[in-house]
Amino acid sequence: MMTDASGTNTPQAEATNPRHLAPTGDLSIFEAGEFKEALVKLMANEGLVSLDLSNVDRVDTAAIQLMLSARKQARMLVMGIPQDLQDKLKQLGFTGELSE
Repeated sequence: MMTDASGTNTPQAEATNPRHLAPTGDLSIFEAGEFKEALVKLMANEGLVSLDLSNVDRVDTAAIQLMLSARKQARMLVMGIPQDLQDKLKQLGFTGELSE
């Protein structure tokens, strides 16, 4: 998830921009609760929000499900999608974009 100044992982949106979330490391079933909380907080903001996945190492179907659920609000820009995640989405039969 996000790394704060102390070097620990935290799921919170960046303090300088509450409409942007840039998780790091793995997004798996083990981080799903934290990731969900971070997405809920992100989506509580008005207007367009962004999710940067460029520093994510591994994504499993639990995190994919959370991202697709957040996508339903049709106001999330997803950038930096790793090739591994794009491949998994295709394997799952998802052909649409993560971003709206």
